[in-house]
Amino acid sequence: MSSKKKRSTSSRAAKVQRQAKARAARSTRAPSPRLASLPEALEAFEQACAVGYLRVIRPDGHVQNLTFDRIRDHFNAAFAADGESPLAPGELVGLLADELREGEMAMRTDGVWAVHESYFVRPEVQS
Repeated sequence: MSSKKKRSTSSRAAKVQRQAKARAARSTRAPSPRLASLPEALEAFEQACAVGYLRVIRPDGHVQNLTFDRIRDHFNAAFAADGESPLAPGELVGLLADELREGEMAMRTDGVWAVHESYFVRPEVQS
């Protein structure tokens, strides 16, 4: 009588299987977009200023148009909470340009902007 033993998978075969599984997982994922260069982002920012909004990615991954009016409301609410005066006309663009230069906001190579998630929170109205 011969007993049949289960053949154990060698470590080499197991490694090949793991690599194939990892390769398959990577090929089904969309590659992460990279950040655009600063000159490209500045040019796109100028265009966004002309139309009045940025196409941004929300924390949940959805893309939406975020108007400069909404961003201005965000800043004005923060300033009001600190007892400061609201933004002067034209000051918003300067603040956003500073954020872009300092890396606090960025444009991805797919043209979508990554901004601070607090921009999506509706400011509370003080009465």
